[in-house]
Amino acid sequence: MERFAKGTALLACLAVLFLPQIASAQYSQDFDGLAGSAAGEILTGQDGYYVPSGVDFKCYTYAGNALGVVQNPTGGTQFIGGTGPGDGTNYARAERGVSFGPGLWVLWYDFCGIYTGAPPGSNNLGSFSLRQASANTVHINLFTWVDPNNPTLINSTYVPYDEFGTQFPIPGTPPGPEWSNLSPNHWYRCRTVVDLDQNMIVEIGIRDLSGGGEAVLNPTGWYLIGGSGGWSPPDGIRFFGGGGTAGNTTCWDNMLAEQGGTVPTGACCFDNQGDCRILTEQECTDAGGAYQGDDTTCEPVNPCIETPTVQTTWGKIRANYR
Repeated sequence: MERFAKGTALLACLAVLFLPQIASAQYSQDFDGLAGSAAGEILTGQDGYYVPSGVDFKCYTYAGNALGVVQNPTGGTQFIGGTGPGDGTNYARAERGVSFGPGLWVLWYDFCGIYTGAPPGSNNLGSFSLRQASANTVHINLFTWVDPNNPTLINSTYVPYDEFGTQFPIPGTPPGPEWSNLSPNHWYRCRTVVDLDQNMIVEIGIRDLSGGGEAVLNPTGWYLIGGSGGWSPPDGIRFFGGGGTAGNTTCWDNMLAEQGGTVPTGACCFDNQGDCRILTEQECTDAGGAYQGDDTTCEPVNPCIETPTVQTTWGKIRANYR
């Protein structure tokens, strides 16, 4: 069962991560401390970033930047951007090693997409992905043009795996209306929560940084590479800008990978006779139960016991009180 929610308790706890005490994060980078300029400075070689193949990303100042990218409302002075050269074989990539341990990880990153070429454009616009040994794609948050012939609206989709380890079709479909028809040259904060013990994506979110709350989705059956059988933990992150024609450009800011947090649990019913267990939604679904909602309990009132009813008539009820 998929559900949308606004402002979960998890969000409230994680919101503080962008305050000054961010030093506790496993990896955080706002790119303000790197060498940047309005024309763009090569990102490769800074803060451990490298190019696995293709062309370099650059670090730009917001002030007067050559791409014409607007200021991120939550950004500082700099961001990174990568433009695909459009030769059909090379794409802009920036990769960095990040050590991921077991348990729950929350990934935050601010995204802005633009097209700097002459229409028509082409897909794909770009992506963020977790990597394993660089060559293995753990999952993809993909960005594509709604209509490549008129590159004025962007879709955000996810490309995970099913339980058998088969990758979802590319480009996929937006998981909800908040992930579709995004404006170019506009900043959005994306959030992905992965449970490396279950090898799954357990929550995603997106927020327009110009205002409004975060849309949240808890997907079902979204596995990382390897499916339910698992895989080696991811060990890197990759930013990508590409497409078959020159001009597809992705820009990024406020990258954060944070370990910690918990997956919500609730009552799971397996019959109407009281077989109630506290599980995560995914565990309940996988076991064939009926999830009753986050933070629901089996005690003191057991939601799995069906209240008996007796079919009667109003006349018989009245007769009981004569």
